[in-house]
Amino acid sequence: MTALKAYQVDQFLRDKSRKSGSFLVYGSDLGLVHERAMLLCNGANPNGQHVVTNASEITVLEMDEIQANPEKLAVEILTPSLFGDSPIIRIRNGNKYLAPILEELFQNQFDALIVIEAANLTKRDKLRVFIEESRRGWALPCFADDAKSLHILIEHFFEEETISISKEAHSYLCSILGNDREITRRELEKLANFASDSKTLNLDDIVTLCGDNSTIALDRLLDAMGLGNANELEISLDKAYNSGLDSQVILLMSARHFNMLRTLRTKVDTGSSANAAMASYYPKPHFTRTKFVEKQVSMWKEQSIANAAKRLFDAILLTRQQTALSQTITRRTLLGICLAASKY
Repeated sequence: MTALKAYQVDQFLRDKSRKSGSFLVYGSDLGLVHERAMLLCNGANPNGQHVVTNASEITVLEMDEIQANPEKLAVEILTPSLFGDSPIIRIRNGNKYLAPILEELFQNQFDALIVIEAANLTKRDKLRVFIEESRRGWALPCFADDAKSLHILIEHFFEEETISISKEAHSYLCSILGNDREITRRELEKLANFASDSKTLNLDDIVTLCGDNSTIALDRLLDAMGLGNANELEISLDKAYNSGLDSQVILLMSARHFNMLRTLRTKVDTGSSANAAMASYYPKPHFTRTKFVEKQVSMWKEQSIANAAKRLFDAILLTRQQTALSQTITRRTLLGICLAASKY
């Protein structure tokens, strides 16, 4: 029985070169599933460097093909490779219906490398149970990177590319990546290509190249309004609309922003510092906004925040009643609040 823990998988892939056996690579991070499946297909030499095999030596089968014609898998596994090596079979989208097919095949002697890619499987899933209990099988779980593994991945990637990345840029990358290894790899490769000449990356580079444009525009919009920066507000409003945000979303998020300011201001008025109030607030704004939000908490007083919130809720109602004028109403409302902030 060979059921690896998630933290053991990377070491398992580095330790040995495997030419045969059955490997179930499964989990919620499908990008990582794909990456590890290809590492197994391509093989690994003793020092841990992966060697790419001729693509023609890897036979790729979809689960739908196998279910429609189970004998197809048997033919591929039992037929010797034209190049004299063990056959390499990669099965995509494996599921429980593969278990009985493999069980029958495993009654025969064969020398093949079988790599099965699958989504997240429960402990009772027939395919997972079969592989884990087989003497010829290994199950490799693949889950989204945690903070530690993502930090190491980013650090090692840029070290290999001889690119220097600032601490702020590294932290921001860790906050926006990690849900899917393939997406993470693509974003890192994009950054490496961008910095191929300068060999440096800073926070602005990361925000520009990898950030969610609508989220960034909205954050900048909220802070520009709250700090009284009319020019920045106009620019951010244009970007927000161009990225697909509508007036209702902008107004609702603005109202939520002032609700946050009211909560923080109440804590300040009862003796807390702006920094301490921020530290205890949940959900916290992104760390790149901390100094801007703290300044707004210091600027805005309780009654002024209440007045701004009322203007926003009135605008929300008015844009629902007059949808054709929603952008005009939104711009007028936010600019009015912004101009009020500029007087503080």
